[in-house]
Amino acid sequence: MIWGLAIVALVAFMLAFVSHSAGWMGLCLAIGLVCGIAAALVFIDRHLRASSRPEHMTDREIAALRDTVRKQEDPQRRLPPSPPA
Repeated sequence: MIWGLAIVALVAFMLAFVSHSAGWMGLCLAIGLVCGIAAALVFIDRHLRASSRPEHMTDREIAALRDTVRKQEDPQRRLPPSPPA
């Protein structure tokens, strides 16, 4: 898809420069611009997806994260138990 958009953009620009009609030139330029911008956005999207981290975490990563967040409870700092009612 990405290379198809790039080729369509190049062909449209070549047809725009070769055509003698203003209407065909305008249409080919519009198609070339739209396909060129779309191809650039798809290139950027693929690059970002290839270099980004996955959104999910494994169970081992979650457990390691929980261990770093948990504080060691100090028995001296605990509140005394409440009296029975």
